[in-house]
Amino acid sequence: MFTATFYPDANPSAPIVLCNTTRALAEIALTFNHQRVTDKVQGYGAPLGTAIDRGNVRNTISFDVRRSQNDTPAAFVDAGAAFLYALQHPAEIPGTGNLQLVVPTNGGTTTIWLLNCEIARFEVPDFLGVAPLFRYTFNGGQITTSTPSPL
Repeated sequence: MFTATFYPDANPSAPIVLCNTTRALAEIALTFNHQRVTDKVQGYGAPLGTAIDRGNVRNTISFDVRRSQNDTPAAFVDAGAAFLYALQHPAEIPGTGNLQLVVPTNGGTTTIWLLNCEIARFEVPDFLGVAPLFRYTFNGGQITTSTPSPL
């Protein structure tokens, strides 16, 4: 079972479950991008530039959630309710926090955390009646298997 839960910094005791599904990882279009943040500088009159590693990283995780009977929250009563939820949903994921992902592995699950993250993008690319597709993209810092504190 894949589960994605956002723990807002403002209220970590009130987590927001974004996805809770038995669907395969390929079905939720799970993507990951790791970027090392560097500066490239060129000294005055120098023929070549120098890369300076600032020691910072940016990790981006994206996934899709098709609201259906095996997702939490479940499908909507009608397309209008789905549309209204989509319009109001970004406000439910405020500011920064930590994203917990429970990923199915051979014989069990592994829990990982994207720390100091924010929802960088939220979109609904299509509506299939009462089961719209929600696409989440989170930008954050370190990825760890250790539970952050405080939670």
